Amino acid sequence: MLSIQDISFDSHEDITEFSKSFDEFDLNNNFFDLTVYLTLGEGEVGSNYYFSLDSYYDSCTDSPIINNYEVYFRRKGEFSMKYFDKYILLDFINQLIANNSDGLGLSEQSKNLSKYFHWEFDNYVDL
Repeated sequence: MLSIQDISFDSHEDITEFSKSFDEFDLNNNFFDLTVYLTLGEGEVGSNYYFSLDSYYDSCTDSPIINNYEVYFRRKGEFSMKYFDKYILLDFINQLIANNSDGLGLSEQSKNLSKYFHWEFDNYVDL
């Protein structure tokens, strides 16, 4: 099964170092918009994925994809959270990866995850 090898935000700041500045967003109900970078893999082999995360929840387009998580899927590469919590986000991503990779080969895993995340080579053209 795939696992998160690395997760970081806009400025490539690691999730473990990313805290106090985003507590302020929740307290002040400010808007946030982040790009989340993921390296997923097994052992030393990994692929890079990314998605946007913002605080603008739209009940017409955003839907839960895993029960008990307040992380909502809008469309490929776009998610929303009403309130940012890096631990909820991390748990959600781990669960989403497990749901879409457990017991599957690399090709099926990549196909499943590409429904939710952008892959570093999505626009790759072999010449």
